[in-house]
Amino acid sequence: MAGANLLTQLDAIHLDDLVYVERDLNFAQKVGLCFLLHGDDHSHATYILQKLLVMTRSEADFPPSDLLQQYAKSRPDAWRRHLVEALCIVGARQVLRRLGFRWQELRLHYLPHVAEVALHVHPLLKSLYRICEQLTLAQSGRLVLDVGEKVARQQAGDPLRFYDPTYLEIFLLDWLTRGSLRLGDINAAGSDVQLLIEHLKFNDLQEQAKLLIDTINSNAPEAAPPAPPLVAIKQETQLDSSASSVSSASSSRRGNALELSREKAGIVLIINQQRFHRNVSEDLKQYLPSKKLQNRAGTDVDKQRLTEVFSAMNYQVEARDNVDHLDMVQLVRSACDRSLLQDSLVVCILSHGFEEAVYGANSIALRIADIENVLCSYETLYNKPKLLIIQACQEEALREGEENKPFKIDVTTQSPSQHVNMVRAMSTVNGFSALRHTHSGSWFIQGLCDAIDQHSASEHIADILTIVTNEVSQKRGKNDESMVPKFNSSFRQHVYFPPRL
Repeated sequence: MAGANLLTQLDAIHLDDLVYVERDLNFAQKVGLCFLLHGDDHSHATYILQKLLVMTRSEADFPPSDLLQQYAKSRPDAWRRHLVEALCIVGARQVLRRLGFRWQELRLHYLPHVAEVALHVHPLLKSLYRICEQLTLAQSGRLVLDVGEKVARQQAGDPLRFYDPTYLEIFLLDWLTRGSLRLGDINAAGSDVQLLIEHLKFNDLQEQAKLLIDTINSNAPEAAPPAPPLVAIKQETQLDSSASSVSSASSSRRGNALELSREKAGIVLIINQQRFHRNVSEDLKQYLPSKKLQNRAGTDVDKQRLTEVFSAMNYQVEARDNVDHLDMVQLVRSACDRSLLQDSLVVCILSHGFEEAVYGANSIALRIADIENVLCSYETLYNKPKLLIIQACQEEALREGEENKPFKIDVTTQSPSQHVNMVRAMSTVNGFSALRHTHSGSWFIQGLCDAIDQHSASEHIADILTIVTNEVSQKRGKNDESMVPKFNSSFRQHVYFPPRL
């Protein structure tokens, strides 16, 4: 089967086969498979970790899952090779036979018995899985207590709330998503598993410690070739200037950070309210403001600039104009639903507003806190960066003796941990108006786009927003108008936008 026959057999695996593959796996094999396939992808690993925790609570009668199909859809070009190698590593011989493979031939091709060598699966994941299989339950328990305590001291956030060391891979997956362990690239360059190595050595598990060290050393790339002649370097300088500048900027980024990828950057939803009406049903009239809302000239300039800036980072930009209040909620929910395999979600709302509220095109306002709760209530976005950008006035709710009344959305979150990695960026502090030029756009949105253009290669998102606050707060209008943006962040680590083209 080696060579062309193996490739033919691999190509014959269909997406629909994965439902039956999962049914044939026992739970321990599912855990190992998820660890091997998702451990090197932070956003996927966080979601898979939550799914596995749910499955551990009802292991015996949990309905069929679609973990493998989700994985295949996230890597349409390479999932078959990764999956078959991972099935070899976990020893799922019966499944492989049903897929038409012969074990001995796969064993010679993928070398599942050689722990520190892998073809497609990350080599450190393979070695870590082998260690999980080698340790006794008592040894696994000691590792969980010792390393888990060190991780808790290093990292903020809720503990795992899972206590069964039988499935040691679940703990490793948690430590990887927290950044306490790092795999590095496919050659293990930039890896950091020192916490594990120290524990293994201290507890007389020298063989397992040596396996991790050998895996890192054996996968390290060979020494770089000598530098080309100076003439050749000069000829290539102009061609490579953009790449070198990106590399130089990236090297200045802080360690232990989350770097969003271009391939799965995510969705940017722009809700652009330019015109407003008051044609609502009788029961909604109580939410209408006393005066008609004026058109927002210049907001299309903001929409276009946001589209250009986020598209350059390979975000999927979806812009919608003049959206009523309930349709706003539906658009946000739809973006959340479709963010399962994405690294992040950005929602931009450009509208009129008042303190802690923003208007729909039908002149009915929503509470900004409710919109934030919608973003934080979705399991698909658990622990992923979520950015809510609001360009709207935030003047006091009481005006001329009459209260502006926002419409209440029925949405709640169950735990403070659901609000992790949530950022709300506001064009102005509470109690004041947001300034917008009718031809060049708003101060805040234009300043934000400028800062992303100039600083996203080297600065993380929270620092970019700090730059925006500084720049905008120093501006003055013709009549000495001023404005101060603000942002609230629950980021647990530095988060960097994807590289720009």
